[in-house]
Amino acid sequence: MAALIFADSEDLFQAAAKDFADKAMGLLSKKKLLNIALSGGSTPKDFFKVLAQQKIPWEKVRFFFVDERYVPGDNPENNYHMADQYLFSKISIPRENIYPIPTEFKDPEEAAREYELILHKAFGVKSHEIPKFDIIYLGLGDDGHTASLMPFNKLIFKKHQLVAADWVSKLNMYRITLTPTIINHSDNIIFMATGANKAPAVSAVLEGKYEPDQYPAQLIDHTQGKTIWYLDQAAANLIKD
Repeated sequence: MAALIFADSEDLFQAAAKDFADKAMGLLSKKKLLNIALSGGSTPKDFFKVLAQQKIPWEKVRFFFVDERYVPGDNPENNYHMADQYLFSKISIPRENIYPIPTEFKDPEEAAREYELILHKAFGVKSHEIPKFDIIYLGLGDDGHTASLMPFNKLIFKKHQLVAADWVSKLNMYRITLTPTIINHSDNIIFMATGANKAPAVSAVLEGKYEPDQYPAQLIDHTQGKTIWYLDQAAANLIKD
């Protein structure tokens, strides 16, 4: 696990977008399709704006989602809606290369099961196998959560489920999320955190006592690839080393 610290968020997003382009072109020299998982929240919006400017054969990239607020796809709170507004609508990508988490089911648990089926089908793997993302992007909440893996929730320890639904009481909504099992199976795991309000969580996750109940982001680490943290100086302010 490594941390890269930048003067400000603008420098961070520029570096992260260039890193994406470099990784994408390197991987596409060896394989036909690139599989990327995107996170929601506030941080990715500005990253998407910079990412959309990269010269990449987007028709060879497939996008999936780490988590989703259980609201309709045209709702501004929907992660897919935000990604579409700031990234997908700005690049030449076939719509069949985009895999939103479904939110039209009456039962969110059914939606989670459906997305797990979608992932297995898209990756062409058997039901007992774990799809492998080339790159997965994650954010960090100021409470130490990542994806929709919230503190003090049994959901974070699910091992045999790749996608799960959960009622988040403090947000008064259901969320659909990938679980640590599939996140950790990715080849490249990239966290991005910006702003002074994230500094305590960054310090606790990276340097604090291992307490994944309280800081679910501590569950995320590579098993076969590598994890990199992109931080601006404000978010990294409390890191000692």
